[in-house]
Amino acid sequence: MDYLNLVTKFDGKTIKLPVLLDLATNSGKLQVKGYQIILDTGADGTALTKEFLIKNGYRQFYQTGVRKRTVTGEAELLACDINGLTIANQFKVSKMKVDVLTGWNEHAVVGLIGMDILSKLTFILSHEHKKFLLSAQRLSVLASLFAG
Repeated sequence: MDYLNLVTKFDGKTIKLPVLLDLATNSGKLQVKGYQIILDTGADGTALTKEFLIKNGYRQFYQTGVRKRTVTGEAELLACDINGLTIANQFKVSKMKVDVLTGWNEHAVVGLIGMDILSKLTFILSHEHKKFLLSAQRLSVLASLFAG
């Protein structure tokens, strides 16, 4: 299957993928590397830690007036407009609004990918084969698997 963009081993735990955040300004500085983002199919939107956003030059955070249900209960999260990000060195997402996470204790994991991004991709998880697949392409083989 040569059309698969990313196939990675899966150990039955949280799926973590490398992430690069586009800088807030065209300052010529390098993007901060070595960070990961987790997949969260239960999250409507993508969220990044405030610390990670600041390291990449973002400092404008605002309230949306919307309360969201989180794993720790309902809360109003801050938001930030970003210039884009790249997931797993392959999947480029352009300008978008992300939720801002505060009090996040992980330093290597800097956020989560929600369904706002995942719904535009195809992802398959196989515990049997211990593989995770992520693709930006339509997979025609799935049509026969999920047909009526």
